[in-house]
Amino acid sequence: MSTFTLDLRPMDTPAADAHTDGTGWVWDGVLARGDISLLTGVWKSGKTTLLAGLVHALGGGGDFLGRACAPGRVVVLSEESGAHWAERNRVIPAGPHARLVSRPFPGRPTAAEWADLVAAVDGLRADGPLDLFVVDPLSPFLPGWSDSDSGALLRFLEPLRRLAQGGTAVLVLHHPRRKAAAEGSLARGGGALLGYVDTILELHVVGRGGGGNRRRLTSRSRRPGAVGELVYEWVPGTPEFRAVPTDEDAVFRENWEQVRAHLADRPAPATCPELLGDWPSEAAPAPTVLYRWLRRAVSAGLVVRTGSGTKTQPFRFALPRARQKGELPPLPPLRLPGT
Repeated sequence: MSTFTLDLRPMDTPAADAHTDGTGWVWDGVLARGDISLLTGVWKSGKTTLLAGLVHALGGGGDFLGRACAPGRVVVLSEESGAHWAERNRVIPAGPHARLVSRPFPGRPTAAEWADLVAAVDGLRADGPLDLFVVDPLSPFLPGWSDSDSGALLRFLEPLRRLAQGGTAVLVLHHPRRKAAAEGSLARGGGALLGYVDTILELHVVGRGGGGNRRRLTSRSRRPGAVGELVYEWVPGTPEFRAVPTDEDAVFRENWEQVRAHLADRPAPATCPELLGDWPSEAAPAPTVLYRWLRRAVSAGLVVRTGSGTKTQPFRFALPRARQKGELPPLPPLRLPGT
């Protein structure tokens, strides 16, 4: 017998479980309550180190990589031993707001065992909000033998969706596919995984050889206001992470006023090709460059994006309605490391 409920709601009325206001961000522009986020990076590239820095920042709130963090409770489910985490904690202290669940299963869990564990985590909300739940990484906790098995992936993801619907931000760390892939499709597991999650995060090593401490975090999200990318470096042996301005930051700032002027002249939201038509042909940026500028403006809240990015419903861009009639506030000064 079917157990579904046909709950018909007006589409212009927010759902009761929606977390869409400004308080929805656990880490502003990156991780949101109610969402499942997937962070993919090559082995030993610093995913867990980044996680440790974030957990440290969530202890008292404040900024992490230049983005605001809301103080809150964290649970990390890890394949690493408690000893490994104790060593990491000496360098990057977690704090009393964070709890570790280390190697809870002797092997890969069954679907029932996995669902029971996530339900037990969900039960922690009886003592107060659970702001962030982390799975580090996906593979050892997958109730199946292959992350290419869409059925196994759904059995892994569905309990996490129920947890997220209660207001918890869920972050899953993952490894990349062996073959080269376009940005945004680095994760193993194909479309079933990438299509299910709300935010696709990818961690890239910056610089040749991969021996440095600089990393680039990119994001593709369903949420307006999500950050496009962050470049940062960790100071080894300390809990300090520094946001690093990029050359693209400076290029964007130099060209923003021209982009804003073209948007202000438009009576309705415009597509990227339509905006390109407003430039003199000899001065027009490349389509990919203009799209990057628009993505940055959307992430900064300077531009509103509508549409779904398909051929029939392309992305359209406009200035926020309140700013179209008046002067747009100037861009904030570029924040340099150590300032």
